[in-house]
Amino acid sequence: CFEKLGSTIKGIGEGLAVGVAAIGAAVIGAGKALVDMTVNSSAYADEILTQASVTGMSTESLQAYKYAAELVDVSLDTLTGSMSKQIKSMSSARDGSKSFVDAYKQLGVSVADSNGNLRDSDTVYWETIDALGKISNETERDALSMKIFGKSAQELNPLIDQGSAGIAKLTAEAKSMIIMTVILILFGIRHAKKQLLSEF
Repeated sequence: CFEKLGSTIKGIGEGLAVGVAAIGAAVIGAGKALVDMTVNSSAYADEILTQASVTGMSTESLQAYKYAAELVDVSLDTLTGSMSKQIKSMSSARDGSKSFVDAYKQLGVSVADSNGNLRDSDTVYWETIDALGKISNETERDALSMKIFGKSAQELNPLIDQGSAGIAKLTAEAKSMIIMTVILILFGIRHAKKQLLSEF
């Protein structure tokens, strides 16, 4: 029985190996960091669930943002913190706070729609990131960024350099990697199940 159990465990490992080979070395190599995070780290899962609770964002979106942000050396905490701070900045601008009104006006970003309602914060966030990326004077850019995003704004500079298009590409890549990871796991489980049925 113990020999069969050992054989079964070995079969599970072989199943995962078969799955890796099926997906392809290039894809697995590109997604290794994401696989390590999603499969092997309970701390990662806890972070994502906590951030989902705090921000109201989906876990899928947060995983994609984490993958994209950390590839350009920006932490998920910094990203989500700046998003939360920007919502407050948008509200202050809509309510007429001059410094916030001027900041968004200088960037050419509207925080409210024609009815005076706040626009989608995610849309405004990336419009703001792109607008900041067009400012060549780094001191001026940092000052506006700090006004809108708070004291950690300078940590967003790699994100600003990438722009919304660059981050969108990375988040799309991340979502594909998440799907591939799930396929890999399911492929391995199916192989292991067949091994179990043949052994017992």
